[in-house]
Amino acid sequence: MFPPLVAVFALILAAAPASPSKPPASAAPPVPADTMRVPEVPQYWRTRAEKTNYRLTADYDETLRYCRQLEAGSNWVKYATYGQSGQGRDLPLLIVSKDRLFTPEAALASGKPVVFMENGIHSGEIEGKDACLALVRDLTVLKKYPQILDHVILLVTPIFSVDAHERASRWNRINQNGPETMGWRTTPVGLNLNRDFLKAEAPEMKALLSGIYTRWWPHLLIDNHTTDGADYQHDLTYSVNAGPAVPAPIRNWMENAISGRVIDRVRAMGHLPAPYLSFRSWSDPRSGIAGGDSPPRFSTGYPTLHGRAAILTETHMLKPYPTRVRATYDFMVAILEEVAARPRELLDAVAASEAEVIARGREPVPGRRSMILTSVSTDSADTFAYRGLVTEFPSSEIIGSRVARYTSTPWDTTIRWFRFMRPGLVVTQPAGYLVPREWTVVREKLDLHAVRYQRLARAWRDTVELTRIDEWRAANDLVEGHHPVTVLRAHTERHLRSFRPGDLWVPLDQRSALVAAHLLEAQAPDGLLYWNAFDTVLQFKEYGEDYVVEPIAREMLARDPVLKKEFENRLKSDSAFAASPFQRADFFYRRSPWADPDQNLHPVARALRRPPAEVLGTP
Repeated sequence: MFPPLVAVFALILAAAPASPSKPPASAAPPVPADTMRVPEVPQYWRTRAEKTNYRLTADYDETLRYCRQLEAGSNWVKYATYGQSGQGRDLPLLIVSKDRLFTPEAALASGKPVVFMENGIHSGEIEGKDACLALVRDLTVLKKYPQILDHVILLVTPIFSVDAHERASRWNRINQNGPETMGWRTTPVGLNLNRDFLKAEAPEMKALLSGIYTRWWPHLLIDNHTTDGADYQHDLTYSVNAGPAVPAPIRNWMENAISGRVIDRVRAMGHLPAPYLSFRSWSDPRSGIAGGDSPPRFSTGYPTLHGRAAILTETHMLKPYPTRVRATYDFMVAILEEVAARPRELLDAVAASEAEVIARGREPVPGRRSMILTSVSTDSADTFAYRGLVTEFPSSEIIGSRVARYTSTPWDTTIRWFRFMRPGLVVTQPAGYLVPREWTVVREKLDLHAVRYQRLARAWRDTVELTRIDEWRAANDLVEGHHPVTVLRAHTERHLRSFRPGDLWVPLDQRSALVAAHLLEAQAPDGLLYWNAFDTVLQFKEYGEDYVVEPIAREMLARDPVLKKEFENRLKSDSAFAASPFQRADFFYRRSPWADPDQNLHPVARALRRPPAEVLGTP
């Protein structure tokens, strides 16, 4: 007889060691203790990580106490909150300014770049918190790096996903080498905040967008993470969006400043930086480093839609926790040093990116210019000096395949890096978008992202472009609680359309025009259609009984030889259609006067001209 399940778990836990088993140690040399700078920090100012030699990280309450301690210890620090989590916890923010510019208005008036460091969006990956708390202390209390705060205003969220941070356990990340306890990946309702930037469903993300991003308008966002995947010697990887969908000025700044000077600086600090090491074949570096840009659901994809820079930082899960904290700390220092040394370059790149988008929206003839909404990798590759580890791939009768076994033997080689990109989804730019007022979800998202719009003051009738969804597919598996809709085929149609007072006009001569396009274009990778906001237009509302449709179909075939040929070809080419009486009847119903004219018609209109001033009224 088997013992009760609870008793089995009790036996397992009783046999467990005092601390969880660690993953195999990486071959990368650990950072020497004296480079952690802990000995020179007074005991009172040490973080929980420093006090425990990086064995532990502070919980939420201790983190907030340390934030208030920083505020009390330096008049360059302001502790604030910008909203509440789903479970009612305050969301903490540290504002760091040598000139005490603690409001967005004062920061904007100063002409200094604003850098936003975001930590704990995945709260199991928490070295960013410990690195940034130490960095704020070193900048403001110990007065290290004095030149940085002469030229930069710094925003730091020590923990973004605070509820997930408090779901702390020794068992949360099986892949990760420390700290002893760590938070969870998703919010309590199961949302991954680093998939939520554009759809903005979680209360934490709504607070961040409305309380930080669209108030402070940071010029640069840095998002600190820990990556899984293959093991290697590199202790720090990073990613920026660098394809043609990114406005050219900010793309050039990220290439020159980050991929160029900052990475050289980090290397000089003793680290082995690399581009984000996601291989074309998951664990095989010989397949090459996969390229491509992140869509706007991610932290690196969203800011560029506003013409701003973003950097993803990824240390590696198998490296010891102090090594990961140090790599993150040094990368933050190197980035801040770069911005402080050349503040005008970042400011000018953002201003030029905004101007580029606004100018395109003021094109007098709509359709003359295009918008690149996605970038895709090409098969052209650069090379990268890869510092890997000799890896064995023995067969496993348990897993049923070969499983990687990383050794401590260095394997230095050159691999392909597929970093070159071309335009993917390209659409002609309309004059703007017109949204019927009943689609309230659109207004809610536009408000969250600070996209400017007006309500029509008067009724208006005009010819507009509408997108007809010819073929679409909903995902079988859940993605963030959704079954996302992918548009496989679509075409635009011109219709004379009536609009009513209260309907929305969304112009594109604004810095956030790309946000509007990504929300409102039918085929956008993170658009409202993709995230199921417009599912009802894809549902059948009416249909024709076969005994009603069949005689009508006979008449249609008799008088329309083109239709007859189309039907016959469909029967020959599509076996599922040929075998389905419903689909065959529906073929004719959809082509009859009884068909719903709005079936599969995207509800957002692409305007061919701006509504007249008397229709728009006062902004």
